[in-house]
Amino acid sequence: MTAPAPTGRPGRGATPPALRGVSHVSLSVPDLAAATDFWTTVLGFELVDGAADHAMVLHRAARVAVIVADHGGTVRGPFDEHHPGLDHVALAVDDLATLRAWERRLAERGVPYTPITASDAGHHLNLRAPGGLPVELCVLDAAFLAALGVDGPAAGGH
Repeated sequence: MTAPAPTGRPGRGATPPALRGVSHVSLSVPDLAAATDFWTTVLGFELVDGAADHAMVLHRAARVAVIVADHGGTVRGPFDEHHPGLDHVALAVDDLATLRAWERRLAERGVPYTPITASDAGHHLNLRAPGGLPVELCVLDAAFLAALGVDGPAAGGH
């Protein structure tokens, strides 16, 4: 029998140990070569490990690793965020100027994307990785971050 997970609320158990952030995201992909090319060529990650059925790419400045795996060629069909599981991957950028620079990069490389959109949380644009995985590039508004009690521009997406 497993004990219930602590919640950090009074009367509900102890506060859990600290987390440092996201270590990596591992994605199942139908085309390993196309996925690896997308993460390295389009998004500027560095290939740090690869094998016949997976690749690990790293963005050193963002301290984010992504693993793409085709599970021996068994991944079939495009990604569908309408089923249980991952909805999208959001990558934070520093400011609106940087988001605009990403928009230009995507256009130069012929990568389809949505125009930059403003929301109550900030600004974002969306694109899809090979296999259909939604990727969001976003900059969160300082007022939104302050309302959450979070400092800094690189605090994720929505």
